[in-house]
Formats: sequence, structure tokens, C-alpha cells
Amino acid sequence: MTAIEFFRRIDEVERSVHAAARKVELFKSMAEKITMSLEGEVVSHSPNVHSNEDAIIRLSEAKDDLRNLTDAYTSMVDMITEKMTRLDDPEEESLLTYHYLHHISLSTVAIQLHRGRTWVYRRHDIALEKLNKILADLKIDDLPA
Repeated sequence: MTAIEFFRRIDEVERSVHAAARKVELFKSMAEKITMSLEGEVVSHSPNVHSNEDAIIRLSEAKDDLRNLTDAYTSMVDMITEKMTRLDDPEEESLLTYHYLHHISLSTVAIQLHRGRTWVYRRHDIALEKLNKILADLKIDDLPA
């Protein structure tokens, strides 16, 4: 697996985490509209008990999905962070972390690292090649689900 493939996979899981968080919020608001509020005020708009149960079940399932996706994301970030610590240069590690995990453009990374854009672009390519060698034995099946 290449470094770019790994970072793309992390990005996909991160987007899934955000989607799952929105889903939890949606189901939470649905459940609150048909159940009692925390302060004890009745806000039920439906006499249908089954819709209440369905909303709570969907909320619970959405929370489980969010928890699983968050665990997978955290594991992947931990894994790539550990691999990046094997790079010779801490600046290369910072460069890749800023760009791929914090989603900062390389131009902005240059400012953050007090380096020129040319240096950052050149080092980016070098750092990716080094990380590719470190990740050479890693397969997609080795990633958290």
C-alpha cells in the first residue's frame, strides 16, 4: 500500500465519521420530538409508541456506527503516525501530518514550517517516497475495518 492510498483511506473514514455524526444528530432530534425532553416537558407529537421505539433504536444504532467508525479512524491515524515517526527528519513528519491529517495546503505548511514553497514541495515528494518504503509490506486487509 502506498502512502497516498493510506491517506485516502483515512480521508474516506474521516468523511464517514462526519456523516455518522450528522446521522446521530438527526436521529437524536427525531427521538426528542417524540419523547419526553430532559426537563420533563412532554413534547410528543405522535401517540404511536412504535415510532418512539423505532427512533430510539435508530439512534442507538447510529451511535454504535459512529463509535465503530471513530475507533477505526483513531486506529488508522495511530498506525500512520507511528509509521511516520520512522522518517529520518521530524520536519518531514510534520509536513505530512499538517498536509494529510490536518488538511492544510502545502503553501500554508511552508509558512507554518518557516520554509519556502519549493523546499516544501520537494520535501513532500521525498517524504512520501520514504513513507512508501515503510508502508511497502502493509496491505489494505491490515487496516482497521
